[in-house]
Amino acid sequence: MTRDANTLQITTRDDLGTSKERQILAAARKVFMQLGYGAASMDAIARQAGVSKATLYTHFDGKDALFAALIVNECRDFADQIGRRARDEPDIRLALRSLAEDFNNLLCNDEKLAMYRMVVAETPRFPALGSIFYDSGPKVMIDRIADLLRRAAERGLLKIPDAHVAAVQFISLVRGDSHLTRILGVTPSMSMPSDYIDSGVDLFLAGYGIKRD
Repeated sequence: MTRDANTLQITTRDDLGTSKERQILAAARKVFMQLGYGAASMDAIARQAGVSKATLYTHFDGKDALFAALIVNECRDFADQIGRRARDEPDIRLALRSLAEDFNNLLCNDEKLAMYRMVVAETPRFPALGSIFYDSGPKVMIDRIADLLRRAAERGLLKIPDAHVAAVQFISLVRGDSHLTRILGVTPSMSMPSDYIDSGVDLFLAGYGIKRD
């Protein structure tokens, strides 16, 4: 099946609920991670999943649709892990620090980096994938951080006029260069992630913290 990548329309579902679909996605993940998007084939994915090619096409229209569904699934798993430790932490500095640590640990995970590289490589050919990736991953993550910051403001721990802007600023302050150096495969700087986290949290609190007498 050949389709024009520029006109390709992708539909994704909120619930990949059947055991067969989960089985196929798990197999697709292994094949894409081992071979990369270009070398992966529906035949290889069907063999890995232990299903017929006809069954594979019953659930997914093609390799691009399957890859998109996998990205949605991976991004949701990524975003779901953000903010769990910070949600009930009464000390705002510790809450922000744990949020920054969780964010950096996930961002620099080797498998997540490999998936990110594939998305970046395929987006020029498969433009809809960029939107799917952003809406399912980074946007959800920003929204969750914004929600945490908004809740902290409601508890009188922060003074935040725009939680979305503050969430983006927070990410920029605590990310450091670890993600970029890992993506590019270059030697990282001498600074440790904790250096960026500590100073980033301090800067964030200097701007949004509540000064106590």
